[in-house]
Amino acid sequence: MPNRLIHSNSPYLLQHAHNPVDWYPWGDEAFEKAKQEDKPIFLSIGYASCHWCHVMAHESFENEQVAEFLNRHFVSIKVDREERPDVDSVYMNAVVALTGHGGWPLSVFLTPEGKPFFGGTYYPLVARYRLPGFLDVLRAIQEAWTTKRHQIEEATAQIYNALQLQYTVRNQQRSFSAADLETATNHLLQTYDWNYGGWGKAPKFPQPIALEFLLHRYAQNPHLSRVGELIEHALKKMAQGGMYDLLEGGFCRYSTDQRWMIPHFEKMLYDNAQLGLVYLYAAICTKNQYFKSIVEEIVAFLLQSLRDPDGLFYSSIDADSEGEEGKYYTFTLDELRTTLTADEYEFFSNSHHLSPLESNPQYMVFQPFENLNPVENSVILDTIYGKLRQLRATKVRPNIDDKCILSWNALTLRFFAEASKYLQSERFLDIAISLAKAIKQWYVKENSLFRIKRGGVVATPALLEDYASTIIGLLSLYEVTGDVEWFGLSKSLANQMVEKFTDPQGGFFDVSSDHDHLILLPKELQDTSTPSANALAHQALLKLASYEGTLMEWLDQSISFIHSITENALRYPLSFSSWLILFDTILSEPKEVILIGSQEELGPFFKVLWSNPRFDCVIGHSDLPVPPNGPAILQDRTKINQQPTAYLCYLGVCKKPTTDYQEFDKMLRE
Repeated sequence: MPNRLIHSNSPYLLQHAHNPVDWYPWGDEAFEKAKQEDKPIFLSIGYASCHWCHVMAHESFENEQVAEFLNRHFVSIKVDREERPDVDSVYMNAVVALTGHGGWPLSVFLTPEGKPFFGGTYYPLVARYRLPGFLDVLRAIQEAWTTKRHQIEEATAQIYNALQLQYTVRNQQRSFSAADLETATNHLLQTYDWNYGGWGKAPKFPQPIALEFLLHRYAQNPHLSRVGELIEHALKKMAQGGMYDLLEGGFCRYSTDQRWMIPHFEKMLYDNAQLGLVYLYAAICTKNQYFKSIVEEIVAFLLQSLRDPDGLFYSSIDADSEGEEGKYYTFTLDELRTTLTADEYEFFSNSHHLSPLESNPQYMVFQPFENLNPVENSVILDTIYGKLRQLRATKVRPNIDDKCILSWNALTLRFFAEASKYLQSERFLDIAISLAKAIKQWYVKENSLFRIKRGGVVATPALLEDYASTIIGLLSLYEVTGDVEWFGLSKSLANQMVEKFTDPQGGFFDVSSDHDHLILLPKELQDTSTPSANALAHQALLKLASYEGTLMEWLDQSISFIHSITENALRYPLSFSSWLILFDTILSEPKEVILIGSQEELGPFFKVLWSNPRFDCVIGHSDLPVPPNGPAILQDRTKINQQPTAYLCYLGVCKKPTTDYQEFDKMLRE
């Protein structure tokens, strides 16, 4: 008989709906039961494409003995971290405070009031690799709950106090300067792995936010040659590594080794949206056509593998198929020999690294040698990769987590909108407009925004990251279309965001009061695999203030909180890169670019405008008459001599307008 999770709309929770564990979803019913029966809560948090979540489910949650013990002595709650990252944030921080590390599956034990007192991540069914067995953990927790309640209460109080401190900004306010950005840049240069690319050892993550910050620096300071070298080195190493799928495009989540050879095979929408944007900006900054080809392959992957019928994008693709991690993406040597001709196999094996999976050494991950020229060898590579695609098509595909998350779709909207600008692509623009329309149709309901859409069901109040990402995505689309519908929607959402999420002490909470049973309101300031929601919110409001001519007023209101981030951002630039992007934008004094004329008339101006990244500009354009609900910077602008006209301003003070696109180019370069 299925448990209560059968009524969920989350693919992850539905994976557990037939467990013998008497799972509850997060909500009133579970907490009331725990209070009435004076039982501790076992909280398990994961997500649908998580390999170790699957392992623990098979080992423990499908085990009748484990289920019987849990059902008798605990109230068990299952949470999809992608639906409720706010819940995940609170309890992940608790486990990190307890153990020094975190990850998924997250396994936390709570009081009936929801306060944590013990936790960890993956537990095997029986003890191994220095990890205690899950049943042993359950028995120890149950005994402590029965006989050592006072110790649990003491631990609960200590952890709760630690969490409160963690969400309190305690740093002294410190202004930031161009010299500080140089310091942060040098830190990233010095800690970079110049042998294999990226930062850190194993596991190695792609760090798109840090790379975007460095692209901001390089685009505006092309004399920073070492930064340009890092960008090219990092992006080539990742694209030539096993983390990048040479056959179907798209990046896996991270590399399990320092050399980008063996990936963790799950593919996430947010990774590919952010990396697509980074490769796009790099293609424009460096004029490297290889990076442009990666952008196009990421687009093909997103459209082929993750697009839902309504124009949105699914969350992720699982790492596992047929119960084995990476089986879909890898091949045995016998499969390669029987699929390719002798000459093709010889070329392939002499031009690609073949690395065995640790979990199943007969399966090989392949990546090209650095000296392999894809242009010179395009004919044979196309033939080989085509045959391997056909071989892969005979395999069982991994499951797709088919829920559509607003913030991740908004990151994807920004990617397509930016790609349509800089690559002058009507196709990408059509995709971006279709995505924006789907976002408006599905997630925007009266004066509220929702986070999750799956099938025809929309649920879960939106978080700060959803609002901020959507505002930025819509403004990016507005810049290329000039359609005031998108500008107006971004303004409306910004007003809601400020009303719902503002922390009276400065900045924003990650959640609004619409969310239930949280023991405190999380306020994450560091970047994770996605940018800090607080940093994104400030980036979005900065851009809107620039459009509305209220930049100085906004800075007066916000700069105190922003200054409280400076010390941490300079000390840990890899974890605060989205704030560094904000600092860089403020210091660059955002310019206002206003173009008046029809889309056709403005064609030469657009070509000039999008020839380089315009990180330090907000762009508005319109034909006459200028719509009254457009940005304030557009109002009262006219054509000169009935010719398309360009204005370049700062804080409303403008240079002499021009009708000559070549003169406009010079103005932008000054």
